[in-house]
Amino acid sequence: MTQKFLSRGASLRRSPSGLGLAIVAAALGITAGLSHAQDSSLLLDKLVKKGVLSSKDAEEVRADMQKDAAQNPLNKISLSNSVTQLKLYGDFRLRYQYNGLQPQINDGSNVSQTSRLRYRLRLNADVELGPDWFAGVQLQTGQTSDSGNQTYSAGFNNDPIFISRAFFGWQNDWLKVVIGKQANPFYTTDLLWDPDINPAGFTETVSLHKLPLFGGSAGPDGYTKDDKGVVVPRHSNPWEISLVAGQFIFGDNNEFNNTGDLSSDPWIFDEQLIVKYNFNKDTSVTLAPGFLAESAAHISGALNTLPFTDEGAISSGTTAVQTTVQDVNQVAISYDKNGVPTKTITPLTTTTTTQTTITPNNKTAGTATVSGPRTITSSASSSRNGAVKTLVGTKASGLAVDPSKANKTFTSVETAQNQTVSTTNNVTLPAVTGESRALHLITAPGDISFKLAGLKSKLYWDVSYNVSGRERFNDVYQLKTFGSREYTSRDSLAWLVGLQIGETKKKGDWQANINYREVGIASIDPNLNDSDFAQSTLNVRGFKLGLAYALTDFVVLNATGYITWNLDQNLYGGRATSTGGIAPYNSANVFTFDVNVKF
Repeated sequence: MTQKFLSRGASLRRSPSGLGLAIVAAALGITAGLSHAQDSSLLLDKLVKKGVLSSKDAEEVRADMQKDAAQNPLNKISLSNSVTQLKLYGDFRLRYQYNGLQPQINDGSNVSQTSRLRYRLRLNADVELGPDWFAGVQLQTGQTSDSGNQTYSAGFNNDPIFISRAFFGWQNDWLKVVIGKQANPFYTTDLLWDPDINPAGFTETVSLHKLPLFGGSAGPDGYTKDDKGVVVPRHSNPWEISLVAGQFIFGDNNEFNNTGDLSSDPWIFDEQLIVKYNFNKDTSVTLAPGFLAESAAHISGALNTLPFTDEGAISSGTTAVQTTVQDVNQVAISYDKNGVPTKTITPLTTTTTTQTTITPNNKTAGTATVSGPRTITSSASSSRNGAVKTLVGTKASGLAVDPSKANKTFTSVETAQNQTVSTTNNVTLPAVTGESRALHLITAPGDISFKLAGLKSKLYWDVSYNVSGRERFNDVYQLKTFGSREYTSRDSLAWLVGLQIGETKKKGDWQANINYREVGIASIDPNLNDSDFAQSTLNVRGFKLGLAYALTDFVVLNATGYITWNLDQNLYGGRATSTGGIAPYNSANVFTFDVNVKF
């Protein structure tokens, strides 16, 4: 626009002063609307220098511009000079939610059913600070990490707003670094990460496919010029390969007043290689293997839907202990020449057998215990160094004289009479000091994207295997000693497979989604997984079904059902079904209907 006015400088000089000023003022008014005020001031100075305007005329135009700017509502918002772009946006979701939960251990009560009307509000501000730096803030209802839902309750009380994101970062063509509480940067499903969780810490994303070394266009070596001299990428690369790493702080413990896990801060370290191959604009395959590890530490104060946090000692049922002691002796009977017996008893071993019957969560319906027992039997033998007894004669040995056995010896082993003692004790689970211990997950999400009947669709999956699952099952969840069964490899595995058809980008779009998953009790972190599927519990399997329709470009209706039941109905006790357990339900059915409004 500056060039356009300068080219007309001669004609402006010949125009009457009032008309020239009007034209210049109008042009600068447009320029001011498209740019910062200081840019218009620079343009005025340039026009004076070129002789298009006199200094007096420029001051008059400048005064008129300042007056118009003061009357423009948009110019009443003042931004820092460091801000090159500010984006404000948000969404409001109105939700009806029904939960039908049946406890894993039936205590005789009715199925737990709830029906609630809830809402979620999120307000976002994204800021660009020049070409490389950026920052952002998100405010939302709800304090729990895995849900921004706020239930309409307690009269007309006002609801609080919380900071759910606060971050800044730096980026260039191939590297992006973000610090703070931020959106999850990983390629994932809700099997491992709840989509509402905004982890806090550090993330680094390296777009390998953009580097010249890998045939990308980032950097001076990645560009060339076409026949017309226009700078373009050297070639189109069908591969998109990114390396993502995250270091997240999950809590803060006092390292001076405690020892062991209680003094360590819980951290989550997640690394993932995302590989995508584009066959064409509609068809692609994505594979994203990764590894997530959590440091062994105590977790305190987590507020997610079903938190595994502050796991202190709790009462968890009863044990009936029956101890049986058996003495084993060698018995030698010798007869002299007249057939008179001598009995020699030599102590050999003592065998102790202990049978423990555990009844986890000893809840009763009437007088009958309905939780079911688990029996653990152990035995141990030890040698005995007691005195040898020698009994001579018929009276002492209790044997008759038998001349037919003269000068003969008979040896045998016999078990003394059993001694049995029975006791009944209350079960107390010891406190868990390292809730994040033994979580080392190999993950492998992916998808095949394509068009089906003209609709954007994808077949997707996710897998997580905890290589430390046995330790987590036995020690952290305390199921080896206080549970109903021993560990199996199935307990360490979680997997999901699903199909999505369509997407809701504009008015009239619709989307259908279905997936099935199985989640072993020691496979993933219950503090991170989806809060809607089975209420975030473990030892679960089932279906998620969803249907969405876009009423407008900014209003979407969404109905979702979750039909879930336990993966192993015979798993109870320990930290599975005790108070605050992570696998408390026999079944959990949830239905939600949402109205989502974007702005």
